Amino acid sequence: MHLLLERTLKNASEYFQNFLIHEYSRKATIREIDARIKFLSAVVFVLLAVSTFDLKKLLFLLFSVLTVSAVLGLSLKELLKRVWLFTAFSFFIVLPFFFSNPVYPFIFATRVFISLLSIQMLVMSTNFYEICSALKSLKVPETFVKSLWIAYSHIVLMFRDLMNIMLARESRRVAKGNHREIWKRGGEALGLFFLRSMERAEIIQMAMTSRGEKVIAERGKFGIVEISYIAIVAFISLWWITL
Repeated sequence: MHLLLERTLKNASEYFQNFLIHEYSRKATIREIDARIKFLSAVVFVLLAVSTFDLKKLLFLLFSVLTVSAVLGLSLKELLKRVWLFTAFSFFIVLPFFFSNPVYPFIFATRVFISLLSIQMLVMSTNFYEICSALKSLKVPETFVKSLWIAYSHIVLMFRDLMNIMLARESRRVAKGNHREIWKRGGEALGLFFLRSMERAEIIQMAMTSRGEKVIAERGKFGIVEISYIAIVAFISLWWITL
């Protein structure tokens, strides 16, 4: 039982860490698009997904998002690998509604699925600093942008620390041990994780303060690629409205 729990925690940590990390391994056309345009398009797709329960509109939007992702160079396999867990979780959360409305759980999960795909299109194709820069360029309050940047840096490092602690436990274990001993060591590891998380947060905060680091609003280029992407998003939105 404890081995299953440890394996679950390890896989969950790896999943959540990958969910937030920018994808560097593939060249894609979408990476050349200005971050502000990609952010606003992601917001549009999310708003379209959560503003309807019409299955026909949702399926059209899902097909459009997947098609745009594939055409612009993102890996559909990587996209699906990043969002399937949250989608499955949302489906099981609303599964009791199946007895009153059999279609509702599928519609709800589809809405979540499209929203997550839209967010991952942005995350996979854009460095997080560029996202924060785009937010500041769009007149989002600096306090919010800076807090978001610190939170992102801390969360990624926090999951990395958790992976390192669990790996260290596995490498030093020479015998199975009884359940009492394993729960005791697990509690010690959990305490160490919280202590390291607090220390890491303080170090990140002090480092940013001492360097005077601040998110700079960088205005990217606005060319034919951006115009084409805006036209695609507008076309999808108009078609969605007419359905």
